[in-house]
Amino acid sequence: MSDDRRRFEDLTLAELIQQFVKSPTRTWRLLNVVLAARPTAIYAPGPETPAAAATWTKRLLAGRFTVSNAQLLLYVVAVVCALYGNSLLRGAVDAGQHRDAAAAIDASFLWLGFFIWLLAEWVGHWARLKAWWRELEGLSKFRWLARLLPSLIGLSALKPLTDSMTAPAESALELVSAAIGRLALGMLLWLLIELMHWWVRRRAPESSASADGIQPPSPPTGPLRQRIGLGRLALFILAVIASVLVWINTAGNHIAPPIIILWLVSAALWALVFAPLEWNFFEWATSRIDATRRVRWRRHSWTILAFALIMLLGMGFRLAELEAHPAEMVSDHVEKILDSQRAAEGETQIYFSNNHGREPIQFYLMSLLASLPGLGFNHFTLKLLTVIEGLVTLPILVMVGVELLGERRRKLDILAGLLLAGLVAVSYWHVALSRLGLRIVLTPLFTSLLLIYLARAMRRNQRSDYVKAALALGFGLYAYQAARMLPIAVVVGIAMAMMIRPISWRERLMHLVNLAALAFVAFMVFLPLFHYSLEEPEYFWERTSGRILGDDIPDEERLDAFNANVPILMSNIRNALLMFHWKGDIIWIHGLSFEPAMDVYTGVFLILGIAAWGARMLKSRDPVLWFAPLMIFIMLLPSALAIAFPGENPSHTRTSGALPLVYLVAALPIAIIARHLMRTFPRRAAALAVIFCAAVLLLANQRNTHLYLDRYADAYTKAAYPYSEAGTVLRGFADSGGGYGNAFIIAYPWWWDHRAVGIEAGQPFWPNSIISLAELPQFLDEARQRTGQFKLNPNRDLLFFYSPYDEETPARLRQWFPNGYEREVHSPHSNARYYLLYRVPFLGKAGLEAFLGSQP
Repeated sequence: MSDDRRRFEDLTLAELIQQFVKSPTRTWRLLNVVLAARPTAIYAPGPETPAAAATWTKRLLAGRFTVSNAQLLLYVVAVVCALYGNSLLRGAVDAGQHRDAAAAIDASFLWLGFFIWLLAEWVGHWARLKAWWRELEGLSKFRWLARLLPSLIGLSALKPLTDSMTAPAESALELVSAAIGRLALGMLLWLLIELMHWWVRRRAPESSASADGIQPPSPPTGPLRQRIGLGRLALFILAVIASVLVWINTAGNHIAPPIIILWLVSAALWALVFAPLEWNFFEWATSRIDATRRVRWRRHSWTILAFALIMLLGMGFRLAELEAHPAEMVSDHVEKILDSQRAAEGETQIYFSNNHGREPIQFYLMSLLASLPGLGFNHFTLKLLTVIEGLVTLPILVMVGVELLGERRRKLDILAGLLLAGLVAVSYWHVALSRLGLRIVLTPLFTSLLLIYLARAMRRNQRSDYVKAALALGFGLYAYQAARMLPIAVVVGIAMAMMIRPISWRERLMHLVNLAALAFVAFMVFLPLFHYSLEEPEYFWERTSGRILGDDIPDEERLDAFNANVPILMSNIRNALLMFHWKGDIIWIHGLSFEPAMDVYTGVFLILGIAAWGARMLKSRDPVLWFAPLMIFIMLLPSALAIAFPGENPSHTRTSGALPLVYLVAALPIAIIARHLMRTFPRRAAALAVIFCAAVLLLANQRNTHLYLDRYADAYTKAAYPYSEAGTVLRGFADSGGGYGNAFIIAYPWWWDHRAVGIEAGQPFWPNSIISLAELPQFLDEARQRTGQFKLNPNRDLLFFYSPYDEETPARLRQWFPNGYEREVHSPHSNARYYLLYRVPFLGKAGLEAFLGSQP
């Protein structure tokens, strides 16, 4: 063994990695021998040490190899294994191999990287674990040994979950059910063990602690009563009056601009009413100013520079070729533009109920942005608005990383926050949402705001954090329907804070009181939308209930229908969990069909991040760390609950609330490796860490840029209807003397939205869509009786747009107007997306009268 050890120490770093790949068991056995010899420094060559024995250790750490270096080495091996597996999957899929067959290779190497990372965590904390174990009392040791059984049962669920990736649909459902059953059994056993431990500790007569091992609270100090004061009472009266006025003036799904201002004022008033009693605005403002003055900005220059570069990277990705991609509108864009224009013209609604209902924030922001010079109500302004919202999310994500990871290792938390913002800045998933022109991108923004204040509330239990979380929650419910899961997340988070943290029952009671304040303030913000939900419950819940079970099931049969569709729900949950690596959204509007939500590099670090996050959870009783996985699962449910439409799951839009936390989990291992690089190479610490982090971000950016601006843009352009080109033709016809009232679209199943053509031509409310060819004479008669720019002028040509798949329309038009002529118009992006024009020379008043008179 001594000869093997000497040969082991003579290896260079590259040879060591090669040796580990060839024979990991033997390499690890030798490493254990050296670890046993020197637990804190595996090899530290001294004066008597042969120079050859320090070859690879000198290269690794200037002659010193510690446990931290072994941990770093295992981290690197874990990254290599996971990256190899994920690359195999993406390469096989890109080459045309069936995705299910490729997933088996991918899963094995991904899991290998996952377990190697866990091994690295064990190596790094082995000495602490031994010291901690020696200090434990007998009952606590038994408790931890008993926990091994539910832990092993839970880990055994990984096998059927992995097998379900490549199994047929029927077998996959059984495997997923088995995995969930094992997880549930493990959690139940864990809970029973905790209850038994609590019961034994409670009966121990020598224990002076409370029932849950917490010291009883000390008696309160200070005055028993605190006077609320006239100022707080006045704020309460004003808040009540404002909310009553808001309720009265939001009937009939209408809210006037002055009432919108009053609603915002009422939200601020309720926040002040429930603020801590000792809170004073002037003291708070002066303390913020003083804190800002005390900041030594030069000490944070590298952090500021890194953040500025990340913002530039995010701006470049989101603004590149924005005019061209996405190329065309769809009906959802049309609805947004028309509703925004109606809002700008005074038709201010609380809930935009057309097309199954939409929340209002985006429409009012669009109406404000479109009023700026050079913009207007068009597709580009829609895209620009969501790009701005996506960019605003990035700095908030930095705070998400800092707050959720805690304050014990501030430098690591700040680095993880910057990496979170960086990964999202170059994320194909978030960029697709940012450039989509729809309101979905607001979900990550409001979810991030809520996470910041909810994490503070769970740890500190201070009223101010609860009030801020209430405002983020209340306004978030006006953003996108997926935000309706956020109240559930808040309740789960506070419940976990009450159960996991070692606090007194008095503190738990304060959590409940503060939670009630959060719920009340959030409800007051939600008040106008709540008013609408009472007036029109079928419209308010239509989109949600329709996705879960469909629209044709009576209310009394919905529970039975849900129980009957539990297998579909289980399959949906499985597909939603696998969307990051295996198979993503099918809808071509949201992204490249079936492309996973994460690129090959970020997906690797997500797998490793799960291991890193799990190790961090086991080392801490921080409720925020334990809450994060549940929060991810909760925010995946809006997609997984689409039981009536399982083909729409996974949805990159409905799962967007999970985006901040998922990318934070992926950012954590990158930050950990960067920190170990700084420890291992102190002389080159900053340069190596920056190079590593920058390499990850730039590789992800290169992959995602190609995916979005090349593959997705090309697929989107080929699939979309050429509304912009048709709008140009319509505008040219009108400008050349034809007039908007003389151009018409002949409807055909699954064909054009005439409103999109009108918007592209600069006429959002262009009305000339003929639903049925048989109604064309009647429609022309009505058009000539109009007033304004949409009036038909018989002394000008007529122009008809119609589908190339419509065989009846050209024959009928030739019969009615034999002097007309037909022309095919091909889109330059795709020959499959062409349309036909039929132009009729002007008939004159007499000719039009004769045509209309000849029709039955």
